[in-house]
Amino acid sequence: MNKKILIVDDVELSLEILMNVISDLDEEVSIHTSVNAYDAKDKINKNEYDLIVMDIMMPDGDGFELLNIMSEAKISSKIIMLSGLDKNILSSASMLGKLYELNIVASLEKPFVAEDMLLLIRNELNSGSKKEGVKSLKVLSEDDHYPICLMYQPQIDTSTGGVVGFEILSRWLDSDGALLPPSSFLPLINQFNKQKNFTKLVLEQFVKDYLQFFSGVDKSIRFAINIDPNLLVDDDVSNCIVALKEFGVMNPIVVELTENNISDDIQKEFLTSVLRLRLQGVELSIDDFGVDFSNVDRVIKLPINEIKVDKKITKGFQYNADYMDYIKKVVSLASSKNARVVYEGVETLKVKNLLEEHEGYYQQGYFHSVPILPSLLPTYLMNNNENMM
Repeated sequence: MNKKILIVDDVELSLEILMNVISDLDEEVSIHTSVNAYDAKDKINKNEYDLIVMDIMMPDGDGFELLNIMSEAKISSKIIMLSGLDKNILSSASMLGKLYELNIVASLEKPFVAEDMLLLIRNELNSGSKKEGVKSLKVLSEDDHYPICLMYQPQIDTSTGGVVGFEILSRWLDSDGALLPPSSFLPLINQFNKQKNFTKLVLEQFVKDYLQFFSGVDKSIRFAINIDPNLLVDDDVSNCIVALKEFGVMNPIVVELTENNISDDIQKEFLTSVLRLRLQGVELSIDDFGVDFSNVDRVIKLPINEIKVDKKITKGFQYNADYMDYIKKVVSLASSKNARVVYEGVETLKVKNLLEEHEGYYQQGYFHSVPILPSLLPTYLMNNNENMM
């Protein structure tokens, strides 16, 4: 039976080049073409394609609409995405397709090399069934693959120069090896209500990193992870955090919460959950404190161990008297809760020194270190210890 390929592209030259590439295949292939998402929808409803090659930018129904259409149709075809747009847009579009649980096998920039495209199409047409390789976020098991890489940014006690903690930061590992920041993928994670599965995946990856690279680090060093506060009312998520110790994580765990994300509808359940975590030895930090001048009354009711001052305040307090007054209030609040204060966004020696003048010794930011790959963290700690001697 002949294999079927659908090409979706509104540019006549691109269609012609792709058709010429496919004509060089060693097997009989039926080629269908469409110029936009809605034209493609009609063909998808009438045919079962082995491969779909699609552009992103098209008038009257672009590639993003086509991804939605294919998801609703629950197609299993392999998909190659093309675009002459910014590389980050192409990467995010590819990720969007995976969040739609489509079988995205490649994303290529235009103009492409015809020989490379021929090799790719030939390999995909002959590399197993169309459904092979489709990964779902619905169930996270050892067989699931979601290209998340963790990095670790040090938190420094500048009074000693020593490392007191690391913030765990997630990155999306693109097909070409680029690490995309959270702003490129977290909005899509939220849009598709995948926060719980994503959080569990990050926790699982942290355990792997810890056992491979961190088990020998000083046991006083804290590891902080940012978690949506609305997830903490889910016992499954809370249990995963508590279970980190059972899986071999011996260092203190800090759960960072953004205070203004706490829903008013779950305050009782949320407080119950964080109290249970605290009883299990998990520390609690209020992240991005200072954004829109956070609700101090609500924060003071929480069993916090730490307040992280938002980088906007850290960077601006030297020029803004209101920010300076706010930092004094934060320090007073932290003192009343017997909590430490960590300043994010320290990027210059001047800011570091100014913070120290106000006893702001716990600092995090690019001045001290960029986020570090887990494999490099032991060497970083060893060099840090040598510099302290």
